[in-house]
Amino acid sequence: MTEMIEITIDGKKVTVEKGTKILAAAKELGIEIPTLCHHEALPPDGNCRLCQVEVEERGKRKLAVACMYPVRGPMEIFTDTDRVMDARRSVIRLHLNRCPQATILQDLAREYDVEPLDERFVVEHDDLCIRCGRCVRACTALGNNCLSFAGRGWDRTIVPPFNEPPVGCVGCAACAEVCPTGAIKVREEGNIREIWGREFRLVRCPDCGEYFATEEQLEKADTFGAGIPELCPRCRKRDEAERIINP
Repeated sequence: MTEMIEITIDGKKVTVEKGTKILAAAKELGIEIPTLCHHEALPPDGNCRLCQVEVEERGKRKLAVACMYPVRGPMEIFTDTDRVMDARRSVIRLHLNRCPQATILQDLAREYDVEPLDERFVVEHDDLCIRCGRCVRACTALGNNCLSFAGRGWDRTIVPPFNEPPVGCVGCAACAEVCPTGAIKVREEGNIREIWGREFRLVRCPDCGEYFATEEQLEKADTFGAGIPELCPRCRKRDEAERIINP
């Protein structure tokens, strides 16, 4: 039997299933907690630390990462205390020092009134990668495993195997889709998509005629069985809606 637990977030009560992450519980109440590394379609990782909140359990308070911390019993959660805000500002400042050109970080800095950057710690390059790992998790979830972390500390980066164009890449661009800063570049011209140093030929949707996926992507999804590629997502949704309306 599922165990349900009542918790309080910013003075509002909500009952959730045991094991629910604080981030998901807050969302049920309409309470927004900022994130960078979190994506609903991917396993949580908790490495950006932006979603920190204050948790009180058994009379003790501590900071916790909302996307990773599970509800295990009655607790009270605070998302906007001074301690929480200071922690978030520190995280934003660290990321901004590394990637000052990232729009999402600039927006967060304005929202949280983060002080101007200390020029001694600003890296002079156009690197937009904040090492959140979204791209790595997306690639792994799709079974391609073309990206991974390399190096440690400040030199840590995300690269394909041997830092060469990845052989197993199907050009789906899911990594670029989930990237919060636009660090992964995808170039499309005509029916050619270029990503990670490789070129892929795009396939047209047989209904609307728009390019929507690479040959390798569709082949891996086993959609060329009859020699006809499946529809693009937009046409697929249209057909599904029509089947519901006119069964």
